[in-house]
Formats: sequence, structure tokens, C-alpha cells
Amino acid sequence: MKFLSLLLLLAISISCIKTADQVNREKRLESISEQMQDSQGLVADLLSQLKDMRTQLDQLNGRLEEVEHKNKSMDSESFNKMSESLKVISTQQTNQNTQMLQLQNELKEQRGFIEKVTSQLSSTDRNLPKDQKKSAKNKLVHGLELIKKDDFSDARVELEELIDHKDLTPGERNKVLHGLGKVEYFTKNFEKSLVYFSKIYSKFPKASLAPSSLLFIARNLKKMEKSDEAKQAYAKVIEDYKESLEATEAKKEM
Repeated sequence: MKFLSLLLLLAISISCIKTADQVNREKRLESISEQMQDSQGLVADLLSQLKDMRTQLDQLNGRLEEVEHKNKSMDSESFNKMSESLKVISTQQTNQNTQMLQLQNELKEQRGFIEKVTSQLSSTDRNLPKDQKKSAKNKLVHGLELIKKDDFSDARVELEELIDHKDLTPGERNKVLHGLGKVEYFTKNFEKSLVYFSKIYSKFPKASLAPSSLLFIARNLKKMEKSDEAKQAYAKVIEDYKESLEATEAKKEM
């Protein structure tokens, strides 16, 4: 009986010892399981953070591509604008050069015409008879009166005899040229009129008839459809003879 009792106690002890080991194993398994869960949580957090970082990186790459595209577009637009501007400037320069050549040719023609008319005027016989010499001033007065009466044909005959007349003063000779300039202007011989008035203005820019002569130069150029030259002449009247009646007229006619 004692032997059986000992065996029973030994069996109970052994069963108790196994149960304690099992408990320890279970505790260890639970601990390991908890650690694994914690590790899995950390891994999940890391993956989520990596995913967020990748999303942000993709967004940054998209922005960079957009900026690069805009820069390329801007560079292309700037280049195109510069090319267009250069084309416009080149065209304007070509047109200006063409206009300059045209103006130079026109000036040459005008100079030739002026020299021709001037030589004709200079070759007029100055050796008038004494009775005509004495009446030179009277003829001048008469010729100017004929212009006021619109008798341009007789005024031309009267005044042409007095061109560069020796018995007339420089001021009176200017009146002859001025009168003839008016005659040609009102009879629509604008080029010839321009020559007479140019002769006064070019030689005597400070004479009393200079403002009027320059005004008629502008009017002749306007009638000849040389608008740019006419504007320059009108502007010159206004600039050089500010207080004159001619300047007031020039402002109205520009």
C-alpha cells in the first residue's frame, strides 16, 4: 500500500511539473505572438509611410515635369517672339531704305529742275532801256496789284521782266520772286512756284518774305502730294517763325 501511495504521489508530481512547463511554453508563445504582432504593426506602419513617401515623390516628379514643360514652352514662345520682332524690324528697315532712295532720287530731280529754271532766270536780259529802268519799281507795284486782281497772265509778263533787275534792291527782287511764285501757285504750276519761293527762303531765311515763302513751299509740296515733305515744311514755319501769321496758318493747314 505504501508503494502504491508513493507511485500515486510521484505521478501527481510529474503531472504538476508538465503542467508548469506547458504554462511557461504558453506564456513564451504568447510573448512571441505579441512581439510578432508588434513587428507586423511596425512593418505595416513602415509600408504605409513608404507608400505616402512614394505618392509625394510621384507628385514632385509630376510638378518637375510640368515646370520643365512650361520652361520649354516659354523658351519656344520667347524665341518665336524674338524671331517675329526681328522680321518686323528687318521689314521696316528695308522699307525705310527704299523710301530713302526714293527721296534721294526725287531730290536729285528737284535740284536739276531748280538749276535749270535758275539758269533760265539768270539769263534774262538785264539791260533794259532807260525809260524801262526808271519804271522798274512802278512795274513791280503794278504787277503785284494785278495778282490781287487775279490777273495772273499779265502779272507774270510784268514781273518776269524784273527778275534780277539791277535797279531794284534785294528786298524788291524778293517781292518779284514772291509775286511770280504766287502767280505759278494759283495757276497750278506748283513745281515752278516751288522754285521761286525756294530761291527766297534759301538765300534770305531772315527776310520779311521768308515766312510766307516757306509757307508757300509747304503748300506747293502738299499740292504735289508730297505729304511728308509738306509736314516738315509746315513744322519749320511753326518752329522758326513762332509769332508770325504764317505760323498760325501753318498750324491750320497741317
